[in-house]
Order: sequence, then C-alpha cells, then structure tokens
Amino acid sequence: MEKEEFYWTDRTESYETCSTLTIASYSSLNEKSYLIGNIVKDEDCNTDIVCNKICSSLVAMLQGVEVLCNFSILYLLKDNYKLHPASLNMVMSFIKIPWSIKLLWAIVSDSYPIFGYRKKYYLILGSFLCILSLIILGLIKHTNIILTVIFLTIYFFGSSLCNVIGEAQIVESSRKGNINTLEKNVSFFLIFRKITFVIMSYLSGYLLSYMSKQHIFLIASILPILIFIFSFFIVEKKNYQNYGIKKKIKSILEIIKISYIKNIIVYIFIMMSIPSNENTLFFYMTNELQFSPNTIGKIVMYQSLSSLIAILFYVLFLSKINIIRLLLYSTIFVIPFFLFLLIIMKKLKFYFYISNDIYIIVYTILIEFINEFHTIPILIQCYKMIPDVLESTIYSFLLSINNLAIIFSSFLSSILTYILKITATNFENLFLLIIICCITNFIPIFFLYIIPGFNSNTWNIKYREDDDYNKSQS
Repeated sequence: MEKEEFYWTDRTESYETCSTLTIASYSSLNEKSYLIGNIVKDEDCNTDIVCNKICSSLVAMLQGVEVLCNFSILYLLKDNYKLHPASLNMVMSFIKIPWSIKLLWAIVSDSYPIFGYRKKYYLILGSFLCILSLIILGLIKHTNIILTVIFLTIYFFGSSLCNVIGEAQIVESSRKGNINTLEKNVSFFLIFRKITFVIMSYLSGYLLSYMSKQHIFLIASILPILIFIFSFFIVEKKNYQNYGIKKKIKSILEIIKISYIKNIIVYIFIMMSIPSNENTLFFYMTNELQFSPNTIGKIVMYQSLSSLIAILFYVLFLSKINIIRLLLYSTIFVIPFFLFLLIIMKKLKFYFYISNDIYIIVYTILIEFINEFHTIPILIQCYKMIPDVLESTIYSFLLSINNLAIIFSSFLSSILTYILKITATNFENLFLLIIICCITNFIPIFFLYIIPGFNSNTWNIKYREDDDYNKSQS
C-alpha cells in the first residue's frame, strides 16, 4: 500500500496537545519515524471561552503569590527558626521539590481523569491545597519547623499542579493556530506573570513593614480562592478513559532519546545548576547592610521589572537572532557584573558616592536583564524544534528539568556556603563565594555546541527528509 505524502508544514488539522495525551497514540518514536496525533474536532469542545482564559490568567498570576510570600518565608526561617544561609538553602530546596517533578502531575492528570475531566478537578484540588496551606500558615504560631516545612511543601505542590493545568490550557487554546500563535500565547503568559511579579515584589516588602508574616499568608490565599471558584466553570470535553502510566513514561523516555531534545535537556540542566549566592545575599543585605523589608521589596520589584523589559526586548528585537550567538554574548557580557558585589563588600562604592540600596538595585537590574536572555529564548524557541503535537509534554518536561536544576543549584550553594563557613553574621568569605559563582558561569559556554540550530525551516526540512527517507525504504 502506497504511503500518503505527508509534510509537517502542510498539516492543518487540529491536534490534542494537552500534556501527555499527545503521545498516547505513538507506538514508536525516533528521528526517522512518523508522529501521528489524535485529531480533535474543534466543535466538540470550545476551549477558548472567557472562563477558561480567566482561569489560565489567574494561574499565571499564582506564581506572584509565591513572590508575595517569599520574603515572609525567608524572614520566617531566618528570624523564627534562626537558620543560617546553608540550612536555609537546604530547606528552600526541599519545599520546592514538587516543582521539579511537574511532568509527573501532568502524567497523573492525563492518566486518571476525575469524574471524566483531566483539568477541572485537578485545578480545584491544586487551588484547594494552596488555600488550605496558606490559611494554616497564617494561623499557626510557627514554633515547629517541621510543621511549617510540611505546609510550605503542600503549598508548592498545589501551585505546581495548578501551573501544569494552566500551561496545558495555554497550549490547547493555541492549537487552532500555527507555531507563531503558540509562541505569542506563551510570551503573553510569561509577560502577564512578570507583571504580577513586579506588583507582588513591591507589596511583599511594603506589607511586611506594616503587618506580620502570618497576615501576608492570609492575604496571599485570596488568589487561590479565586482560582478555586473559577475552576468550577471551566468548559472541558469529558473523557472517562484511563491511560496506563507505564506506557506514557515509556513514550516520554523514547522522546528524550531523540538527539536534539536530549541535548537541549542537558544544556538547560547545566545552565541552571551552577551555584548561586542569592539566599546568602539576603542574609548579607538584612544583617550586614541593615536593609528593611520595604527596601528589599523594592530591589526585587526592580529585578522583576527588568526581567519583564528583557522579555519584551527579546520578543520585539532579538527573536530572530541566532540563539547560540545570543547565549554566548549574553553569558560573556553578564559575568563581569557578578563581581560588582565585591565593590560593595570591600567598601569601594564610597568612591562612586552611591548609597548601598541604589548600588544593589542597579546591580540586580543589570544581572536580571541580561540573565533573562539565557532562559526566555530557549523556552520560547523550543517550540520550533518540537513536533507540532508534543509542545505541552516536552515544554512541561523542560520546565521540570529547569526546576530540578535550580534545586540542585541550591544544594551546591548550601555545600559551598557551609565549606566557606558563611553564617548569618559571618560574611568574611562571602567574596570567595561570589568569585566561585562568577567563574562557574563560564561552564555553560563550553556546552553551547550541543544546542541544535533553532531554525524552524531547518527542522521542517529535516522532517521532509525523514519522510522521503521512509518512502524510499517502503
């Protein structure tokens, strides 16, 4: 039987692209195989209704709640439980483990629909866990660190579950368009989230100056409550079929074996797993420089604003630039700025007649602006190298790798902080940590060669060549 001619660029049907269900129909997957998706009729389920969009927008804002609570969590661990920088890094790494296994939540939600829905009730469950944990954190007296860590972990589990469903909604709402539509929606999702970060960053420090940490936890529960309410009105096509988890995991493992996807996973992990001095600097700014919560909130606000501007700058001016060249130049350019902290540590900034807070604000703005060019191009451009029916699955997996690498980075930072004997009051060797973090930023440069060329035309040609190859073998 003669094969029907098939090109990826000629494909016009709509595909189910939500999480791991996109790979349910694949019997095998490699660089020389066809990827056949499940065709979904758009009239069966309208995913673009207002309530669905409101829900996905609220989920995009949910990480802003983490920004709002972040200072409360840091001050809680530092002041109430008297943790040092090394132990604080370890605790922060532990409570964010649910974010490093986001793909697992996607697999579970797709494999076991609740009352026939793969999104609605999982979003209800995630938002309910956020509400429950935040209210309890706002009511208890925080004398038992184990209890506090448990409820913080429950919160991050709930927020990661909501985030998985929100991202799936974004991808599904884009399936009627082309890759540019999907790219714009993801960019909008990121920009909307960064705007929330800017607002919440300022409020986190401002509110902490006037109210207790417990009150902030209670205020933060408002957004999960809104998500919980709107979740009941999500329109979704019912699907009572259960899918085997083992089969999905096997399919995902086959996807990872594809060389260009495997290479980008390796690079993301290396890039994000280098040690950081962020939490140690928090102790330095609060204990040594005597920054108030309001001042630190302003610093983080400017940091988030810089990140937002960087995303807009990339989308408007740099999206067509070669990705490898952009990563190389931005890495080389940002590394010297890491050493600027040595100026404030060695009291040299007085020669510039600049106050501590202004200097730190300028430093964080520069670092965040340039660093954003490392992550955003990869996350957005990945859609150009991933087959049309796999965006949500691989994107969720890449973000899981990204979060896992951040946790690994925190563990490395904890070990370095402990070895250098940096405590909540002793910052004598902080300059060594800064230098080490600066030097390790060179490491990703040596792995740029493994990144595939992020050119959509290149990959379209590749798929055509694979198609021709398969035809010649038949």
